[in-house]
Amino acid sequence: MKPLLRFSGAVAAAAAVLAKPALAHCPLCAAATAGGVAATRFLGVDDAVTGTFMGGFVVSTALWFDLWLKKKRNGKELLPFQSTIFIIASLALTILTFYLAKLLGSSDPAYHMFGVDKLLVGTIVGTAVTVGAFALHKWIRKVRGGKSLMPFQGIIVTLLFLAATGVIFYFITRRVV
Repeated sequence: MKPLLRFSGAVAAAAAVLAKPALAHCPLCAAATAGGVAATRFLGVDDAVTGTFMGGFVVSTALWFDLWLKKKRNGKELLPFQSTIFIIASLALTILTFYLAKLLGSSDPAYHMFGVDKLLVGTIVGTAVTVGAFALHKWIRKVRGGKSLMPFQGIIVTLLFLAATGVIFYFITRRVV
């Protein structure tokens, strides 16, 4: 697990250092989410909580790729519902990777919550929470005429929602296990 932790930390650091100022939102969000995942794994936090941050990383990387592709195509989408397709594809590939890496499918009940892998539950819920938090961020900007309430609003709202979900999972898993 330590090589994965080192790799995650290196990727997060590289994303933060190499980010262009004009694209600051997506790389910072991805780096912050990756840092959260690395920290929870390192500290031995439950897989449901770790999965929550993995779900955030799934969405942030999918939206980052979506934005990159749109910029390459002068603001045009390659596909209808492109960002939604990228989020679903990113989630599916992440789950497949977890399965192939044998992070899912354990028969040990310590890795299950209500009969389902904790990492899988956390990742799916984290993905949904991140999509919801980003939608809230966009709604706030729309209501305020295109202006945020604070700098880095999208990142702050998303991380607050992910942290709150992680706390909820922490207390649920303490009672279930």
